[in-house]
Amino acid sequence: MRCPVSSRAFLSGCAALALSCSSASSGPSGGSAAGTATAGASGTAGASGSGTTGGTGGTGGASGSGGTGGTGGASGSGGTGTGAPGSGASGATGTGAGATGTSGATGAGTGTSGAAASGSAASGGTTGTGTGASGSAGSGGGSAGTGASGTSNDGGVGGTPATGLDGGAACPSLTGPADNAYPRWPMPNPAAANLPNPFSYIDTGNGTVVDNVTGLVWQKTVDKTTQVFTWADAPAYCSGLTLPAPAGFTWHVPTRIQLLSLVDYTTGAAVDGPFLGSGQPPGGMYTWTSTPWVVSQITTKPQDAWMVNFGGGGGLTSNAASQTATEFVRCVASPPVTPLPYPHYVQIAAGEVQDVETKLVWAQKSNLTAMAPSDATAYCAGLGLNGHTWRLPSVNELSSLVDDNPNINKVSPAIDQCVFADAPSNMYYMSSSMQGTKPWALNYEDGFDDDSETTGAARCVR
Repeated sequence: MRCPVSSRAFLSGCAALALSCSSASSGPSGGSAAGTATAGASGTAGASGSGTTGGTGGTGGASGSGGTGGTGGASGSGGTGTGAPGSGASGATGTGAGATGTSGATGAGTGTSGAAASGSAASGGTTGTGTGASGSAGSGGGSAGTGASGTSNDGGVGGTPATGLDGGAACPSLTGPADNAYPRWPMPNPAAANLPNPFSYIDTGNGTVVDNVTGLVWQKTVDKTTQVFTWADAPAYCSGLTLPAPAGFTWHVPTRIQLLSLVDYTTGAAVDGPFLGSGQPPGGMYTWTSTPWVVSQITTKPQDAWMVNFGGGGGLTSNAASQTATEFVRCVASPPVTPLPYPHYVQIAAGEVQDVETKLVWAQKSNLTAMAPSDATAYCAGLGLNGHTWRLPSVNELSSLVDDNPNINKVSPAIDQCVFADAPSNMYYMSSSMQGTKPWALNYEDGFDDDSETTGAARCVR
């Protein structure tokens, strides 16, 4: 189940642990509210008639009402609809009919579009719309205004929720337990890899480094004497830092996926740019994350946590570091964690889904034949699914799929078990990342990686 800590210089090998199965739970969905719109009044004789403003629509956007024709006069103008700010719930259709003009000329009027503010939702907010009905006047009424669509924030994401490999019902939300597990930004890659989102940093000169890809702010250096703590003591050190950070950011021990966003798997030092220097990064110890091994919530199991091996370890990642050990800590500043959006993966075509946060598009079906890296690369290049060009992902990108806090009753495979239903409980997937001639691979048994595997499965990305 976890990659054993067998060497301070390098980690290798993985031990298996099987647990019983149970289904995942689903998160809450957005509510709905109805909206109404009032009718435009009749125009007066000889003058232009004007429609009144459309009433407030349901959450998301409201509709405007139609204008009326004047008696014997010019045409009535359409009313203007205005939308109230949405809150993630569905806006209902507003209705409003213009009154009929008498003995007048043909009424001609066009209502302006009702504006809807952006809706917000923690999870599952839907887009609200409002549509005004046509008003009638004399002979041919003016047309009503139309409310614009309300939009949702990070909590309410458009698109069709992903389903399993065989279609069917939408996969459930992982919001809650998995909020800290997944990246909320594009996953960086080493510049030398010639892949999307190459590493990009700003050394601020005040002891911090800004990651331009993720937006995270990092402590630049690790002091090998003063930044050594047990897992339980590391959070107090980070929260007490007085280094500058943007408003709303707080210093803390990075999560597994946050620390992995720094890893350059092509070098022994496992970091790039401003993190390199005299004695940086230090070797001889691992670097803590704040993410515990999920099985450690069972008190009779080993109390371990995730760590990364920098400074000569090549970035090898394991969840088998004893929480009582003393290891390095490099702190990060970030905004508060928000709920994982739903849908997290959207179905964009048969057999392919997009991660709404990283923007990567994944083939849902794996090739579970044990392949050498060159064969896995060729397989993805020749996939041709839905006419697209596919490639073998980097190990950083494979890591972005790991659910490091799955349901304790079925912790393997540590991935969305509905969206990627064919993922084995214990098998390495090959990546395009190489350190010299050694390929990196990742095992979704827990999400650990290794550079000693010569064959593995393939899951393609674009």
